[in-house]
Amino acid sequence: MSDFGTIINQIIKDSPAGEIEEVYKDLVTIAGEASKDTIIDAISEYNVVNTVPVDVDGKDVIVSKFNKEGTKFVDPLNKVQFSVDHLHRKGIDVASYEKGLDADQEQYAKELRLYLGDNFPGKATCAVYPVPNEDSKTAIIIVSTKYNPANFWNGLWKSEYIYDSSDKSLSGTIDVNVHYYEDGNVSFKSSKEINETDVSNPINTITKVENTFEEELQVTFSDLNEKQFKSLRRRLPITRSKVNWGKAIGNYRLGRDAAQGM
Repeated sequence: MSDFGTIINQIIKDSPAGEIEEVYKDLVTIAGEASKDTIIDAISEYNVVNTVPVDVDGKDVIVSKFNKEGTKFVDPLNKVQFSVDHLHRKGIDVASYEKGLDADQEQYAKELRLYLGDNFPGKATCAVYPVPNEDSKTAIIIVSTKYNPANFWNGLWKSEYIYDSSDKSLSGTIDVNVHYYEDGNVSFKSSKEINETDVSNPINTITKVENTFEEELQVTFSDLNEKQFKSLRRRLPITRSKVNWGKAIGNYRLGRDAAQGM
């Protein structure tokens, strides 16, 4: 890959959730029309790595390495295959697909949809995919987004698991990414590795570990607000008046007065 392609890939990789079209337009403006194919290739990779949902005939379907077959993607639950317009996140050239989920996987998908409906206030999408060439393994993916560009923030929850029915193990990662960009540019990212054993029902275990992670996030935010952020605020002198940084600066005994004001 050329240096230009590497730079484009890195910029796209770091793009906040829900803002990829804006990033695309800015990159084309900066790099020129000839850069479009390179940028689209980077976006294609971004969508697969980040398990982005795309609109396939009115239904949201997650694209990932688990349901990619050659240049196309498949949806075994609805038995369709399709290509993807990666910039606009739409399925195209939709056709029928023969392979479906087994009975256990269909049950996981049903329970997963119920879990999403009860626990995610934003737009939530889930997927259950057989892991290619590993009959005992199932990929379980959750993507929930809440975009609010009118108020300058976007948020993403993404969790991805592998359930192995042969040894009853569940492993994966939960990722949260929030971007706030009014009068600044603040990004919050948090993730947690999951490794559970003796799992008889993966959806029950996912519910448990994700509820625990959410509680941990709430504790973290409370600590940031009550302790860490407050310690960063510059305290005024005890008089509550601002220091006159003009000609009268000589009237202040900076060392002692500052210490007394703390």
